[in-house]
Formats: sequence, structure tokens, C-alpha cells
Amino acid sequence: MPNVLVHVPVGALTTLTVNGRKYSATPGSPITVPDFDAQVLCANGWLLGGASLDQATGPTSGRPANPRKGQRYHDTTVGAEIFWDGGAWRHTQTGASS
Repeated sequence: MPNVLVHVPVGALTTLTVNGRKYSATPGSPITVPDFDAQVLCANGWLLGGASLDQATGPTSGRPANPRKGQRYHDTTVGAEIFWDGGAWRHTQTGASS
């Protein structure tokens, strides 16, 4: 179960209960939620922080073990979005190995 970033946009409900879990956020303050809850939040107007639901978020130790080429991950230890180039995790903005 990967976690993903979601944002609440201006004008949307800032508190929603999904699958028995209560989520609250304010515009400009993304939160991390399980991918299956993100689907419901997005159906209610919230926005994904990444390009897709398979863009997980978490610490360096939580990076996917068998990533596919091009897969993205928001590494909270590094504080940046990275992607797998087939041989190394790379910073999306600089290209540096991360």
C-alpha cells in the first residue's frame, strides 16, 4: 500500500472521512494518505501531488524495491521528487543521483 501526496484546493471541503479515517488539510499544506484513500479524496475534489497514484511518498528507506523505469517517488528524507532511470534514483530537477 503506497502512500501518496494530496492537496486540498481552495474552495473544496477541507475535512473528509474516507474508509473510516478522517483527513483534514488546508490549501498549500499537502498530506500523505494511502493510495486507495487518495482515489476517494480526488473524487471529492482534492488533487494528487504527483503525476499519478503510483507516485508514492515516504522516507528513503520506503523507496520501491523493484521500481519500473520512470517511476517517481517523493522522498521525504531527501525532500525532493525523484525518479528511477533504470539504474539509479535521480532528482527530477537536477538529474543528480539520489
